[in-house]
Amino acid sequence: MKKIISGVLSAVMLTSVLCACNDGGNQSNASQSGDNANSSQQAVTTEAATTQPATEPNYEDTNYVAPIPPKNQTYKFEEISLEEAATSSGYSMSDSAFRITDPIVYGEYLVVRVTYSNINSTDFCAYNVIFDLDGNMVANISNVSLNEGYGKSGQIQGIYGDYTVLRFPIHSEDKYALYNLKTKELKYIDSEYGSPKMDNGVIVFGKKEETGYKYGALDLDLNEIVPAEYDELSLASPTLLRAKKDEKYGLIDFNNKVVVDFNYKEIVRFNGVEDDSFSAFVDFEKNINKYTLALDENNKIVLIDSQGEISDSNFEISEDKLGVGRVVSQYDNKTYIKNNETVTDIDGNSITDNVLKGNLNGGFVNGYCVAGDEDGVYNLVDSNGNVIYTKSSDEYIKYFSSVDQSGLFMVDYYSKAYSYVRTEILDLAGNIVYTTQEKGLSSMGNGLFEKYEYKQYRVYKVTAE
Repeated sequence: MKKIISGVLSAVMLTSVLCACNDGGNQSNASQSGDNANSSQQAVTTEAATTQPATEPNYEDTNYVAPIPPKNQTYKFEEISLEEAATSSGYSMSDSAFRITDPIVYGEYLVVRVTYSNINSTDFCAYNVIFDLDGNMVANISNVSLNEGYGKSGQIQGIYGDYTVLRFPIHSEDKYALYNLKTKELKYIDSEYGSPKMDNGVIVFGKKEETGYKYGALDLDLNEIVPAEYDELSLASPTLLRAKKDEKYGLIDFNNKVVVDFNYKEIVRFNGVEDDSFSAFVDFEKNINKYTLALDENNKIVLIDSQGEISDSNFEISEDKLGVGRVVSQYDNKTYIKNNETVTDIDGNSITDNVLKGNLNGGFVNGYCVAGDEDGVYNLVDSNGNVIYTKSSDEYIKYFSSVDQSGLFMVDYYSKAYSYVRTEILDLAGNIVYTTQEKGLSSMGNGLFEKYEYKQYRVYKVTAE
């Protein structure tokens, strides 16, 4: 399933998409959707699904640190073939109407969005195709959608393990179902649960009330475990949900019991991530902390453990200073907190200053933090404050990515006149894995990289030799 681009090189980080879809030629299928949905729902056998999203983790082992390879490590840089995203739907990659967009990694899966034709065409469709990380196709949601009697524009609403929530297009009202990628079993979700989305093992849904949307949750047996009574709801840890009510945050368990009172301006998820777009680099189950933080009304930080016990700290931080990236991290039983541009330990000792602001560059990720100063010196710093890699150049570094799970990071170089020069992929030993003078390469995590070219995306994988 791979195409080798550059052979062996010597050594020197869907989101699901909701869109208006016109399935034109598939309207006859859509018109039969009610009967097909009912018959399919009656015929399906239910598999025993785990009601708890994940087993209680071993917190000593869950904070992943990317490995440092030996010097002179060699790599392969390969393109992952995505041709089945086209051929499995009867299209061709060479067709000018065909596009692959928005690749994203969900755990052990690579998901791409496909569009065919333009949105004003009668044959327009948009659907998701799921691959494993080696490029083997796992599911074409377009075909699942057609098999269920709907149009081609079937899309996913998040993945957890082997489960995904599917959205089937109907002209009057979308239909949703829970789908097992291995067994191919499908269970329809009752229409009272609006816009359901998989969130690391629970299914968050919304209901329109007089005061606006309220959110609740289902388990993987489609039992309602949390009623729709919250302004926001998301999984905070394998056993707790982060909820918002009356403009305040608290934590509840899967029986809707309040574990931490609704007294806080913000509560960060136990993976330490304040921004969802960080998920490609931070795997929920690998990078979960013993503690997370909450901000009280006075902007004082309190620490919350996995049982909901609260401890005071000496930190104060305004809500807008949390920023994006990894706010809380924990390695070797030490907890680190990112405060604007500085990472400190729990006692207030500085680990590193000049943490890069912006998406994917704040705080520790897979054991390492990116720091940069006004003189253009960039450092990768470990959790003890040791500099693992440093880079200073006459060229301007525009982008320095976080370290992914494979220990790879990426640097974009520009000239002093701000014109693009090149991009390098490196490992933690400083080996140059790959270099290119073509723009558009970006990291997806797990040793995967995407590149936008010729109006669509290609996906590449780095493998150590």
